[in-house]
Amino acid sequence: MFSELIQKEMISPNYGSRDGERITKITIHHAAGVINAEPLARIFENTRRNASCNYAIGNDGVIIGVVPEEMRSFCSTSRWNDSRAITIEVGNSTGAPKWEIGEKAMKSLILLCADICRRYCIVPYFNGTTDASMTFHCFYTQTECPGPYIKNHIKEIVARINNELCLIPTEPAEPPKEDSSYLIKVTCDDLNIRSGPGTKFKKTGHITDHGVYTIVETSGNWGKLKSGAGWICLKYTKGVK
Repeated sequence: MFSELIQKEMISPNYGSRDGERITKITIHHAAGVINAEPLARIFENTRRNASCNYAIGNDGVIIGVVPEEMRSFCSTSRWNDSRAITIEVGNSTGAPKWEIGEKAMKSLILLCADICRRYCIVPYFNGTTDASMTFHCFYTQTECPGPYIKNHIKEIVARINNELCLIPTEPAEPPKEDSSYLIKVTCDDLNIRSGPGTKFKKTGHITDHGVYTIVETSGNWGKLKSGAGWICLKYTKGVK
C-alpha cells in the first residue's frame, strides 16, 4: 500500500518483513545529491546496493512509492527502526556543505508526513532520541544523514506537519462543567492513551476497536476518557450525536 499522494510506483526488490511491528515512526533521510524523484527511486532498483526506502521525493517535488508501507525498507541501518518507521528519501536542492531542501520537495514532504500520521495515528514530535515519532538515520550509525539542513530545520518541519494536521499547541481549555461530557468515535486503528494531554506524557494503553467513548475534559486537541484510563488525541476521532 502507498499513500494516495504518489505520482508513480517504482518498486525496489530490496525489502523485508516488519516483524509484526506496527508503524509508529517516520524517518526522513536526505539523498546527498541534487536529484529528482525518478532517478532517486531508480537507485534502489539495484539489488547489489541492498538499500531502499518507502518513499522517494525529488527536488522536483514528485513523490514515488518505492517499498509498500506494509513492508520494511532497508534505509536506516537499523532493523529495529525500519520495522517501525515509514522511511522517506528526499532529494536536495544544493550540494555540500549545506545540503538544502527546496520548497517543492519540502511541501511534498510535509503533506506526505501528515498523510502518514493521519492514517497511523502518529503524533509527530522530535526530541533527539529514538523514543520520538520522528527519527534520524544518524541515531543508528555513523552518518551525517539527514544532513545539516534537515537537522537544523526539524522543529520547523514538525511544526508544519502539526499545522497540516491541525495539531497546533493551544492553551488548555477552561475546566469543564458537570454536563460538558460528550461522545466521540475513534477513527484510526491504534490510538495511544497517555497519562496527560500531550505526547510528553507516558503511554498508559491504546484503543484498537474504533469504539465510542465519553470525553469528560478537554485540553487543546486532547480529551480525557471517562473511564480514567487517560487522555487521547482528538484529531483521530469524530463527534457522535
